[in-house]
Amino acid sequence: MTDPGPAPPEPAPAPPEPAPAPPEPAPAPPEPAPAPGSPTAAVGPSSGRLADRVPALLVPAYRRFLGGVFVANVGSWMQSTAQGWLVLQLTNSPGLLGLTSAVGTFPILFLSLLAGVLADRVDRRRLLVATSVASALVAGLLALLVLSGLVAFWHVLVLVLMAGVAQALSTPASQALVSSLVGREAIGNAVALSAAQFNLSRIIGPALAGVAIAAGGIAVAIGAGFVAYVVLAVVLATLPMVQPAAMVRAEAGLWANLMDGIRYARRDESVALLVLLAAVPALFVLNYLVLLPVYARDILGIGAPGLGVLTAGIGVGALGGALLVAVLRPSGGSGRLVLLGLAGASVALIVFALSRFVPLSVLALALLGACQVTYYTTTNTLIQVMVPARLRGRVLSLYILTSWGFMPLGNLIAGAVAEQLGATVALVGGGLLTLAIVGIVAVARPSLRHLHPGAVARARSG
Repeated sequence: MTDPGPAPPEPAPAPPEPAPAPPEPAPAPPEPAPAPGSPTAAVGPSSGRLADRVPALLVPAYRRFLGGVFVANVGSWMQSTAQGWLVLQLTNSPGLLGLTSAVGTFPILFLSLLAGVLADRVDRRRLLVATSVASALVAGLLALLVLSGLVAFWHVLVLVLMAGVAQALSTPASQALVSSLVGREAIGNAVALSAAQFNLSRIIGPALAGVAIAAGGIAVAIGAGFVAYVVLAVVLATLPMVQPAAMVRAEAGLWANLMDGIRYARRDESVALLVLLAAVPALFVLNYLVLLPVYARDILGIGAPGLGVLTAGIGVGALGGALLVAVLRPSGGSGRLVLLGLAGASVALIVFALSRFVPLSVLALALLGACQVTYYTTTNTLIQVMVPARLRGRVLSLYILTSWGFMPLGNLIAGAVAEQLGATVALVGGGLLTLAIVGIVAVARPSLRHLHPGAVARARSG
């Protein structure tokens, strides 16, 4: 589920600012330390090395949140893996597989900015409970359609669109909630641990889905999503929350709230650079996920169980990368790691695209997963540390717009290229383009290489 320079393509221009522009808001006061006994209370020195390496796990509320999200992600991966296989069975078309993924992610393109404003205006926990219930209902309905034998491709498209709306509305609130549960010094560790659980679920979920599909249980794999989202809704509804004193809800109009976040991102060159660079993997790298069923069935010839193995390979690598960042870089990494992660993902994508040897393909996907999670974890942490709490939801929504919102375009392009020239051409081309853009950004914007969460936090609070 974050940089301008001459390389990445600019997103669609923001709506023109009203004239005259309102005065800039006064800087927000520094975020106070959580009160003793609160869910985000800092841990004392007696915690030793555990507090140094994984401080976020010492916060009870964060542990509960992490567990609930993990269950939801296992079910979600089972559902999405089975859904891709179902679409391939119904249509036998890589192009329609890309269209399905695009439909599911299009709402992020259109709703992420509104969702960012909502994340700063309403109770984030209640918003997440509502979207979890909506996601559960979508999964349950699709499972019933498969069980009845009435499912058609258009059913899948409609339900995927509905699930995409729920995801678009929930993602900024979910990202911002992490930094509300832990103190500022543990944000990087919390983001890395959240990435670790996500990728552990990526190992478990597709593997379980592959077994279920091979046994003729597509509906069971999809129905797991229903159960998982219900569990998440219960966990979120009972999660203890303490509202930080510095976090004042946005009360102005939606348009003014939205423009406040956009102006902040435009004014801070580092934030703008990170937000724009995230469009590159969304357009040219992440579409490999859409084409995995094609590789499993038609190129590598390993079928549905093999699809689970390929997807789990990504998760193994991503889990390892997330744990390394969480333990070895508890502050969250650096700008240099952003560039290295994206470059490594590009190389791994090219190797996977060209491989016809299954162990090498799995190894390349594992490396791709590790580099991908390193890039996103580091980018997410840098943005959360640099942006004041009162604007965090809105600025994160800009990051989500570029990192996820552009994925439909990338999926459509990859599906069309795969339909005409083959999946290999689509993936190799994306990897080469991304590698070239990373090189241009590294040379043209050297300031990115010197970004570091610790230094940024000291500068913002100084």
